[in-house]
Parts: sequence; C-alpha cells; structure tokens
Amino acid sequence: MKEKVSVTDTGIQSSGLPKDYMEAVAEYIWNGFDAAASMIDIHFESNEIDTIHNLSITDNGSGIDYELLKETFGHFNDSIKKASFQKSSSFIKGNKGRGRFSFSAFSGKAVWHTVYRNSHTGNIMEYGITITGNSKDFYEPEGMKKTVKKSTGTTVTFYDLFEVSGFSFQSDEFKSFLIREFGWFLMLNREKDYQIRINGIALDYTEAIAENDTTTLHLKDADGTDYYFRVTFVRWAERIGDKFFFYFLNSGQSEVFKELTSFNNNAIGFYHSVYVESRYFDAFNPGDTELTQNMFERTKQHAVFRELTEQLHIEVRDKQKAFLKGEAAARLLNVYEKNGILPDTGNRKELKRFLKTIFSAEPRLFQSLNKEQQRVYIGMIDILLQAGKKEEIQTLINQQTEVS
Repeated sequence: MKEKVSVTDTGIQSSGLPKDYMEAVAEYIWNGFDAAASMIDIHFESNEIDTIHNLSITDNGSGIDYELLKETFGHFNDSIKKASFQKSSSFIKGNKGRGRFSFSAFSGKAVWHTVYRNSHTGNIMEYGITITGNSKDFYEPEGMKKTVKKSTGTTVTFYDLFEVSGFSFQSDEFKSFLIREFGWFLMLNREKDYQIRINGIALDYTEAIAENDTTTLHLKDADGTDYYFRVTFVRWAERIGDKFFFYFLNSGQSEVFKELTSFNNNAIGFYHSVYVESRYFDAFNPGDTELTQNMFERTKQHAVFRELTEQLHIEVRDKQKAFLKGEAAARLLNVYEKNGILPDTGNRKELKRFLKTIFSAEPRLFQSLNKEQQRVYIGMIDILLQAGKKEEIQTLINQQTEVS
C-alpha cells in the first residue's frame, strides 16, 4: 500500500535536490555510511553502445527498520537521523531527509531492497520500497518477510535512467568527484578498511594525497602518566568534501569527535586533514565543558588535551608556512608569469624572491585581486624595491595586516 510523504511532489522538487548525477549518487553513498556500512558497491552493466538500463548501490549497513519507516521515508526536510546528528562527528551526514529523493537527477524510479534485524524479536527481516520520479510524495513498502539471510544491508536500484551512460560512472571525472567527496572519510576509517567500489574495483583515494606525514607526540599529565598520540597530517591535492578538521580517534580507531583546525582558508589551496589516534580518547567526553576531576573521564579542559591541541596547531601552522613558501608561492608566481603581471624589468629575480617572502607571511594580501589590480600592486612593489625601499614596503604590509 502506498504511503504519503509529509510534503507534495512539487515541494520536494523545489527543495534544492541535487541537479547532477554525481551529487545524487554521493547522497546514497552517505546514506550507506550513515547506516554504519563499511562497504559501498556501485554496480551497473553496459551494452556495446554503452547504454545502461539500471544502476545499483549496495551497502552492508544496518538496513532500514520497517517500524521506523514513517519517520524516515515519511518525513521530508526532517529525518530521524537528526536525533543522533552531531556537528562534532563525521558520521550521520544525511540529517535533512532529502537524500532518498536525489535519484530524480538521473532516474525515473528508485527501488530499495533492505535487510535489517528486528530489535524486538531479533529476526532478520527483508522488504522493498519503491518511489517513482513523477510521484515522489508517495512511497510503497512491500514484501515484508522473515529471511534466511545472515547479514543486513540495503541495495537501492535506479531504473529509467536518463542523461547517463556506462562512461558516466567509469570516467575519471566521476572517480575524482568521489575522491574529493569521500577521500577524507575513507582515510578517517582506513584501519577499518572502508571502501567504495565501482563494479568491484575499489576507489583509490590515496592518489589525491599531496603530502602525508605521521608523527608521534608524547605528553604527560600532572601525575606523570604517559600518553602517546599518533598524528597523521594529510594535505590533499584538491578541495575536499569536508572542512579542515582534527579528527580524534580512540584506540579502536573510532572517531570520538572532531574540531576545526582554524586553518580553513580555501583560497590558498591548503586542503588538509589531521587524524589523531590514542588510547587517551577511550575515556573522553567532548561534550563536557567543565574541568572535571573524574579519573575515568577526560574533557577538553584536561591539561593534556589543551597541550595536545596547542602542539597540533603549531604543527599545522608549520605545515602551512612550508606549503605557502614552496608550492603555493611557486604556483602564484607561475600564474603571474602566464598572465603578464610581473613587470618586464631587470629587477625580476629580486622581485620574485620578495613576493614569495610576502606571500608566505601574509597570503591574504594577494587574494581577491583582478588582473589589473594585480598588475598595479606588483608594479608598485617593484618600483619601491628598485628605489631601495624594502623596509618601507615591509612596514606598509605590517600595517595593512594589522588593519585586516
């Protein structure tokens, strides 16, 4: 029997659903990870002219509990997952209740087949759900039965595909999109072997890692207890699907919480993630803001954690400085060369050295300038350099930095 969603089809369509098949597929992958899956399989078969008649995304998560179906499929712009959604966690991305309708970006119908464990009886159950593109405000659950299957999970299959082919899901563009969206998350869960596979071949997110460095921090608390933290810094070659965070993991490699690194300036291309693993986080309560004396629980106010975050910020700051002085500065000067921004004088070598120094110290001074502004800005610096006014330039820059 068809069930009604708490909004009209028009309301769903006008709510900001993905317009692109890649973003739509990402929604279903996140739904799988939200359901505690570690493996996501994208599967399709194409014929000799690269046409595909359907595409499926399978996860090994907990399935969709039939008793909660009205709270999941029945609500829109709301989701039962909101109850467990934490901004301090990387898990539970789909808390808006929109993702299941994303198929309309490339498909006319979506059919779910889900297997879950009944929390009351312990039985493994299975059933199906269908939503069509021209009637998204209705969903149809059917075929509920006890199953002999031993593991839970969900497969969503898309029919009546349009504007996509086999190449759409095998292209480097699609794989790069998935790496940008999920690479940081797969890295976060690398010890648990999280994977996204396309027709059985695992997505290799490591190709997007521009820099990877692992160190160990050794800290002591007031009682002399030793704590060791394995810190993995990753700089990504491209923009990623999350902000730039410190991810704190316990001894079981499970994320306890995350915090922004405070180096979240996308404009300079310093895309990074920092993963911090330690048994210290086995008894950590990130939600407690009080300075507790409970020996069995630690908070953000704990002296060791405060020292840890201070050391982490120093490490990331040093990484950013090295990046700005090296790769980022070289890239900026290459752009200036290509666009004819650098003045054609005999002072070019000294000018480039000086620009690199300024940029690595204060990159904001070079942002949001159009070509003409760049040409005037760099030209004035060159004139002052030739006049021996390097110290005066530095004073002006320091004043500008203080104002901004």
